Amino acid sequence: MGGLSRILRNHFVAGLLVLVPIVLTAKALQWLFTSVDGLAQPLARFLVGRPIPGLGFLLTIAIVFLTGLVFSRGPLRRLLEGIEDLLSAVPLVGTVYGTTKKVLAGFGGPQPGSAFRAFVFARLRGRTTPGFLMSRFTLRQADGAATSLCAVYVPTNHLYVGDVVVLPPEDVLETDLTVEDGVSLILSAGASMPFLVTERVAPAEASPEGER
Repeated sequence: MGGLSRILRNHFVAGLLVLVPIVLTAKALQWLFTSVDGLAQPLARFLVGRPIPGLGFLLTIAIVFLTGLVFSRGPLRRLLEGIEDLLSAVPLVGTVYGTTKKVLAGFGGPQPGSAFRAFVFARLRGRTTPGFLMSRFTLRQADGAATSLCAVYVPTNHLYVGDVVVLPPEDVLETDLTVEDGVSLILSAGASMPFLVTERVAPAEASPEGER
């Protein structure tokens, strides 16, 4: 009975970690749009005498874009990092915020800090499956030998649930498809797979022997 309750509890927590960031993000965007539209339409009536369809949506997009532009560099970026450190210290709030940020960062592309570095094909036992390269690292074994490995996220249920597999670089095929292409491919259950996919040569990595 204890084992069953532990399994149910783990799945319940896993479900919360998937659903809560998505719901909070959707609710936040809904609240932002409602707030902006509530301010924009009265202003539009005052200036032009009538509401302007789509004005709230366009302003919401502009605000999100400008926020990303302003807080991506300089002193405001450091201010944002300080706020994030403060949030991460708050129980539950820090977990939800951190999970939300990681989920959204997955679609950021190959720039530093993005969760998904590249769309790849991972060679597993008996099959080759699409996935996302998360990181490369070196495993230092007990005998002193060093082995280069890759961590690959393999979605198993739509996009937000999956497994992390560790593979040698030769079993990870990088492609010319972007992260966005990979997301579309997985969400479409493979229907959006292009006719031709080209393997891309992975960037040179520092040799494990040189990493002391």
